[in-house]
Amino acid sequence: MISMPKLSFWRMAGVAAAAALFVAACGGTTTAPKTTSGGIVTFAEGPSAPPNYILPLASGSYFSVTNLSDFSQNMYLPLYWFGNNGEPTLNEPLSVANAPVYSNNNSQVTITLKNWQWSNGTPITARDVVFWMNLLSAATDPKSPAVGTSTAPGPGWGADVPGGFPQNVISYKTVGTNKVEFKLNGSYNPTWYTYNELSQIYPMPSASWDELSAAGPVSLSNDASAQTRELAPASFGLPANSYVPVNPGTGTSGALGVAQFLNTQSQNLSSYATNPLWQVVDGPFKLNQFTTSGFVKMVPNKNYSGSPKPSISAFEELPFTTDTAEFNALRSGSLSIGYIPVQDLAQKAALEKNQGYTLNYWYDFGIVYFPYNFTNPTAGPIFKQLYFRQAFQSLVNQPQYIKDFGAGIGTINNGPVPGYPVKNPDESPLEANGQVYPYSTTKAVSLLKDNGWTVKPGGITVCGTPGTASGDCGAGIAAGAPLTFNMLYASGATELTNQMEAMQSTMKSVAGITINLKTAPFSQVISTAFNGCTFATPCSGWQLADWGGGWVYSPDYFPTGGELFTTGASSNNGDYSNPINDANIVATHTAANQTAEIAALFKYEDFLAKQLPVVWMPNGPYQLTMYKSNLGGFVPQGIYDEIYPQKYTCGTGACPTPAG
Repeated sequence: MISMPKLSFWRMAGVAAAAALFVAACGGTTTAPKTTSGGIVTFAEGPSAPPNYILPLASGSYFSVTNLSDFSQNMYLPLYWFGNNGEPTLNEPLSVANAPVYSNNNSQVTITLKNWQWSNGTPITARDVVFWMNLLSAATDPKSPAVGTSTAPGPGWGADVPGGFPQNVISYKTVGTNKVEFKLNGSYNPTWYTYNELSQIYPMPSASWDELSAAGPVSLSNDASAQTRELAPASFGLPANSYVPVNPGTGTSGALGVAQFLNTQSQNLSSYATNPLWQVVDGPFKLNQFTTSGFVKMVPNKNYSGSPKPSISAFEELPFTTDTAEFNALRSGSLSIGYIPVQDLAQKAALEKNQGYTLNYWYDFGIVYFPYNFTNPTAGPIFKQLYFRQAFQSLVNQPQYIKDFGAGIGTINNGPVPGYPVKNPDESPLEANGQVYPYSTTKAVSLLKDNGWTVKPGGITVCGTPGTASGDCGAGIAAGAPLTFNMLYASGATELTNQMEAMQSTMKSVAGITINLKTAPFSQVISTAFNGCTFATPCSGWQLADWGGGWVYSPDYFPTGGELFTTGASSNNGDYSNPINDANIVATHTAANQTAEIAALFKYEDFLAKQLPVVWMPNGPYQLTMYKSNLGGFVPQGIYDEIYPQKYTCGTGACPTPAG
């Protein structure tokens, strides 16, 4: 899931049971304060990053922490909840269903729902799971050439991977009121399938949402109790054993029509608080107020089936255009939960003394990077050259960024598997032991010169030897082509701006690489970068893009990279494609035991650490959280950037009265 800029550190997300258990640290736990029921907890949104999509079925353009983990998941629960007291594991008590049961050589899965209910008092049933599957199948149907693009006829799905879920499901059906049975197209590693496939399911209130219009009848999607899938023709470009929906309907009928209707409603931000659709929830909170600028007020769902029940009277999310504006609110003491920008870290003691805050580093299970657009007609041919990506990475001074802009907090990022803040057994020795491409101006310039470029430090480096032979610039690169690129990055976070300007200066002065910087709000950056670029439909609107974060491994919790780096995956926004990498990822899905699983994972991550599908940036905390010391139930913070306002309790001064 796309992480967002918050304070000035980075954000965007598990792991098998054997994975490292991260615990959010620094500031530690506090003695439980004396609390009373009620109170309004205020939570600071990231700079220029308000929520703008409420439907859990979100395309890549909306597939972010700000929309899911911090917003809609407080109202609409996934079938399985991941994150358990700061550890990256399945949380069965908070899950809507009991643990899945695998059978028939791990090719069949049976899910039994708990006796939970929607906010209107109706039970959550197997039909609500099948309803989600119908919508998901229609929204990711490879029969539609527009799925996954900005012109998709439905919402799309940011976790979509060709041949993955739900295409690896032959059939799904209800078995009585509370059971759903899935038949798979092969035998899969149960841990991987639970953590990365079943994790994508959200029960949806079919009795309220299964419609084509606000005034129309309900129950218009595909068969409400079962859906069989047929073998995908080879023309779809999918593995031979992949399956697709038999009858997803069209944009005006069937499941696709319902998905499109819900997508349209979700894009109407001004109606969120009044639209009856969004009042039927199963999470601990329901929406009470919402403004298009990003102010959110949630109140407890009195029929929430989970535990604990919310004790606060309301949870408010407050928008800020910059980290400076948020810090001013923090200094006034008006926030229950905020963040201290790294450039203001020296004022931590004053905040603790004068306003009663405690600092807690919010670590997540994720990686930090920004992508190349390999499909861009101008820059793409250059980005496809491995030597160029090696040179570019060699000019990214991660140690400097950590020291000068990150207050020394963070570690070098080498590849696609998290290794921060503590040692992770899923991180290979190559990634963990030193930098794969350390900062080296000499190496970068040498790589460019050895491959046909006339390097002009401080000027404009151009291709001097076009062609595809050894020592030439490479395929698709014309004589005189300049190393000049446009970079779009998220506004509002000072540290990100400092990084971008430092990188721009180094690239120009050392290697004659020109980076033209332009800022935009977080939502605009991700909507630009995650717009369905493919080599068949290339994107010329961007070349490099940095939303100020990276990726937190959610809802694909085991970090095999299928959702990020598989050819054609929805969240593979730059459209990196390599058949060796694709095969390496598949091998992690079918490993027979833990030893084979780790070996496959190491092979996958080592390949990408060397191949550089993206530009690796320093890993650091998701944010430096400042929270009121008497706010109970707050730590540890969520390892997948998830929040738990149902656990919060207001001690003295913990829930200041919001301004106005």
